[in-house]
Order: sequence, then C-alpha cells, then structure tokens
Amino acid sequence: MKDKKNIFIIAGESSGDQHAAAYINEHLKLNTNISFSAFGQSEIKKTNASLIYDTEEISVVGIIEVISKYKKIMAAFSAAKKYIYENKPSLIVLVDYVEFNLKVARYAKSLGIPVLFYVAPQVWAWREKRSKKFIESIDYLAVIFPFEEIFFKKYTNNVSYVGHPLNNRADLISSAKNYQSRTIDLGIFPGSRESEIKSNLFIMLDCIQKNKEEKIAIFYADETSKSIIEKLLPDEYHKYLISGKNINQVSNCKKALCASGTITLQLAILDIPMVIMYKLSYISYLIMKKLITVKYIGLVNLILGSSIGDKPIVKEFIQPSYNDQVDIMVELNNIDNDENYRNEFFKNYEEIRRILSAKPSESLVSIAERIINTSE
Repeated sequence: MKDKKNIFIIAGESSGDQHAAAYINEHLKLNTNISFSAFGQSEIKKTNASLIYDTEEISVVGIIEVISKYKKIMAAFSAAKKYIYENKPSLIVLVDYVEFNLKVARYAKSLGIPVLFYVAPQVWAWREKRSKKFIESIDYLAVIFPFEEIFFKKYTNNVSYVGHPLNNRADLISSAKNYQSRTIDLGIFPGSRESEIKSNLFIMLDCIQKNKEEKIAIFYADETSKSIIEKLLPDEYHKYLISGKNINQVSNCKKALCASGTITLQLAILDIPMVIMYKLSYISYLIMKKLITVKYIGLVNLILGSSIGDKPIVKEFIQPSYNDQVDIMVELNNIDNDENYRNEFFKNYEEIRRILSAKPSESLVSIAERIINTSE
C-alpha cells in the first residue's frame, strides 16, 4: 500500500475558504489515500481536513488595513513555515490571498516542496510586471476564468482553466427564483472582511429609500462578520441580518447592493440585478488607483467581451460620494420599474453562466494528483 500523502492548503479569506473546502471534498471522493491539513475558516472546518489555524483573524484588504494586522499576519506566516518544515507535505495548495501565500510559496520552493496555486492573483488588473516573479514561485497555476489562462500562457505552460468553483455548487445553480416570486426587495452585501464592512455598510444603508417601505435584508458572510455588523448597528437593525450562506434567502432578493468580490458572481448565477459600491480608506484608495489598470473592479464586469472589462454589465460606484448615492438610488429604481432593463441583466447573466461552466480536460484534482505522482 502506498504511503498516505498529505496536502497542506491555505485559504486566507472567506471566498477562498469556500473554494478550498469544495476542492478538499472532491479530492477525497476520488482518492482516500490523501489527508489534508489547512489554514482556513468555517467551510474547511466542515471537511475532513485538519484545521491548524483559523484565518478569519488575518482576513483584511487595503494597505492601511494590512498594516494594522501586520503582527498577526506575520505570526500566521511563522506558523505556516513551522508546519511545512516539520511535516514536509507532499503538495501545498495555496488559494488566492496572494501576498501571504506568495511568501509561503517561496519558502516551500526553497525546501523542494511542490506548490499548486489555485485562484490566480489579479496581476492582469494591476502590477503585470510581477507576473514573471509570481510564476517562478510556483509549480502549477489553476485559474478560474478563461481570460486568465490566455494571460498567463505568456509566462508559463503550467496553467489550466479549471472552471469557476461557484458554478459547481448545486445549491447555487438550482436556487434561482422567478423574479416576481421573490420576497426581499433589497439585499445588502457589505463584504466579508472587517475593513470592508466598516467602510461599506453605512453608505449602503444610506441608499435605502425609506419612503418606498421596502423589505430589506443585510447579509453577513460568517459569524465574525455578523458580530462586527451587530456592533456597528443599533439593535433595531439586527432583525435584518441573514446569513449569506443561506442561499434560499439570498435568492429571494429582487435586487442587491454589494461590495466587489465573489458575491457579484454568486448574484449573477442567481439572476439578481445588482449595483456594486465599494469604499477603501482614503490612503488605500489613492495607492490602488495608481496601480489598477482595468476599468472595473467587479468580477461580473470583467468576463464578457473580447478583452478584460470590454463589456461591463453592472454599474459600479467606487469611493461613492453623496451625488453617487443619488445615482445609485436612481439605478435601483430603474431595476424595480423597467422590465426591459431588468431583462438585460438576465440576458448577460445567462452568458456569464455559460462561460463559467466551460471546463478543460484537467480538473484541479487531476492536476494535484499528477504533481504528487511526478514528484515522488
């Protein structure tokens, strides 16, 4: 009997945690001679992986926000290095969370341990010059958008489009409801990280048109984000809180205000018209503005068209001002009152679902298996 192989996986954010958990479960179905250990969050906890470190504590976005948690992040990095050195896993799978995971990748490479990076850093959006250094730090790259495979082929042949993990979720695919039967008029999705929630929540709530007497829901990503929201809002708002993992309730939304991220794709799969609004700390925004090279930040706006961001389908408001908030309310009213306008969302969402469901011959599991077998 072959020795049992161990795969060490790191997912530093809520969306990466979901993707990693789905991958772990799929791999264990196909190969029971594999064990997993992980840095992750609530979804990985539900798998058979051994959770070594809960990464909710180090899940941040923005330059200033990273600095504020620098000590915790470095302590987590030291813990990852210690585990790798002492256990010498057969393969390390790193999911998104690029700055942290690239440090881990370089350390693993120094020990001769193969690295598979899943969910590519968005170097196609900013800092393309880093692409070569990134590729040199890993052994194989699994990407979740077709345009990413084309982009990274400039630097390596060890890259494959494996399909988007959200499109493999049966609970999501089967949950879209008829628009008229939905019972939540407006869903608010302020993000999963503490810094996102603090920056986005209040400006989103300011866009609620109280004279319309709409049924509102505020969706939280996990228990940590729920606790943050409860501390920020008066008690009378707590009744509006619903878990973002409750897909049956998310799919009840007629429209949504959301921060950028995976949630935009989730809403598209569920046929929910949306407006993206996103705010960073002022200094982080100034820095990011100089670095970002794409026109849009919402993933849902980057997929259609002949090149990245060529055909945006959802309105975005970045660092929204008071005037932007007025425009956001107008957009929400258009979604409510103009059936043809809504149908344009649905038509574009259908095309996104078609593109994301396409899969190449190699799955993430088969890539991992091949790396392990060739490195023996």
